[in-house]
Amino acid sequence: MNGRHAWILAGTVAAIAIGLAGCGDAITVHSIAKGSQETPDVPAVDGRWRLATDEDDASILVVEHQPGDKGQCRAGTVTYIESGESDEAGDEVCFIDLNGQLLAEFRTTKPADFYRQYLVRIQAERIELCGGFPVWVMLKELQADRPTGYSFDSLQYTVRAKDMADLMVIISKPEEMRAFLEIALPELGSACDLGDHDFKWLLFERLPVEDEQAEEGAASE
Repeated sequence: MNGRHAWILAGTVAAIAIGLAGCGDAITVHSIAKGSQETPDVPAVDGRWRLATDEDDASILVVEHQPGDKGQCRAGTVTYIESGESDEAGDEVCFIDLNGQLLAEFRTTKPADFYRQYLVRIQAERIELCGGFPVWVMLKELQADRPTGYSFDSLQYTVRAKDMADLMVIISKPEEMRAFLEIALPELGSACDLGDHDFKWLLFERLPVEDEQAEEGAASE
């Protein structure tokens, strides 16, 4: 799995990906989360988060949600900062639980309203991201790596050339995507739990307020 991870929690948080199983990025035409019946219990994620690494210039995730917002859909820009460059993930993130797996769905406004979905685990002081790529890309790679119990034949999608990688565009209806992911996501979650090959959890830790202020000061210089 080659590429530059950028969590666009992130999408063009979560990842700008290159060359993963011939498909480096994936978007959906329809929202998966909106219209679902239950709101999962997800802590507020407003604030700044640092990728857990020994590097001094670790990537930063900036979540500009309303402080304390624990709703299913939370308005506010999410930005991923890496090596002094920033990428906007979108202006809204929604959460949905599918067969015990938590999905974070970002609405991106560039170049139009589309959606990217990431498999995540969230606690008050930490965010974990399975693999750093949209789930569709990760599931394609998992299928190429080993036998799986799901098939993409149940979905409608196209693959388009985009920059240095391909873009997968899922055009299936929300209920069709949810049915597919209820089967597929537990397998992806298990692969990241095992941590083999490129399937692993990427950890972002919440910055204390004083560290947030220091980061903001450094960025403004």
